[in-house]
Amino acid sequence: MTSHTYDAAAARPPRRWRIMLPLIVVVLLAAGWAGFWYYAAARAQSEFAAWRTREAAKGQEVSCASESISGFPFRLELRCAEPAVNLRRARASLQAKDMLAAVQVYQPTLMIAEFAGPLTIADEARGAKYALDWSLAQASARGLPHPERVSLVLDKPSLGRLDAELLARADHAELHLRPAPRLPQDPPALDVSLDLVKALVLGVPQIANAPIDADVTGTLRGVGDLTPKPLPQLLRELAAAHGRIDITKARIQQGDILGTGSGTLLITERGTLDGELTLTVAGIDRLMALLGVDKAVGQASQRALDRVVPGLNLDRLLGPRGGAALAAAGAAMLGQPAELEGRQAVTLPLRFADGVVFLGPLRVGQMAPLF
Repeated sequence: MTSHTYDAAAARPPRRWRIMLPLIVVVLLAAGWAGFWYYAAARAQSEFAAWRTREAAKGQEVSCASESISGFPFRLELRCAEPAVNLRRARASLQAKDMLAAVQVYQPTLMIAEFAGPLTIADEARGAKYALDWSLAQASARGLPHPERVSLVLDKPSLGRLDAELLARADHAELHLRPAPRLPQDPPALDVSLDLVKALVLGVPQIANAPIDADVTGTLRGVGDLTPKPLPQLLRELAAAHGRIDITKARIQQGDILGTGSGTLLITERGTLDGELTLTVAGIDRLMALLGVDKAVGQASQRALDRVVPGLNLDRLLGPRGGAALAAAGAAMLGQPAELEGRQAVTLPLRFADGVVFLGPLRVGQMAPLF
């Protein structure tokens, strides 16, 4: 009897250890994970400070009114109140209301950020201030610490002069950037993709009344830096590097007007455009009317008709439709017949000569310098 009691008492401790051991392991793992998270948070904060120091050395000061790190246990979240970027060399600055950037601990090379607007853009060189606002703004960077791809997605973006008129708005906008493949001896380059849904460019009266859908892909050759910067500064750097914009594919639609194109554009030191795009346009007559050159095209067509049939005037023959018929005929003669998405179209060159714009042989306008 005594022997059995002794054996039972000796057996109890191992059973209790078997029960306690998994709990002890869980506690140790949790403590280890907590230690790792706080170490990673401290490391992330020091890396962010080091990155700001490197950017400041390049003339780009990044600051926060206040910052904090949270997200335990599986995320690292950096909140930056009133994030601001001061571009000393470009004499420009940007400031938003709030930023929240997050990295998963198990996927540290991908960062996703959300911004609260508006974003105020001050261009001291031009003495102008702009405000970019949105309902939702998300950015992502893959391949950290040296990004391989940067994306920006905006819902309901709107751009205007600060406390003044609205310049542009859209239902949706996406911008994607990544370093372009190249040989070691080639200049740096960025692959660019831009997608706009129902965009209105209110600053250009000719196209303000109808929304535009645009899908454009191309390569910026001469610029390989993914650091965010105002568009004028990017274009200045591109011009200084004697770079170019290779548009590989563009599709733009406004109402019944549909166009696709590709080609190469250069930016001169004055900020004007040089180069040529090959366009295929369905609804070319409507495009002529939109650009306000339909009368000039009609008059040129009438002169050509007079050489073939002297005295024949389509305005008198067809009444009010005569001018439109001449304009449509002249527009078709600007290029080569084509088909675009099942519609009759015309293929013709769009040329830029130091800012002067030609559609086929016809001068259609003059662009102001881009910076």
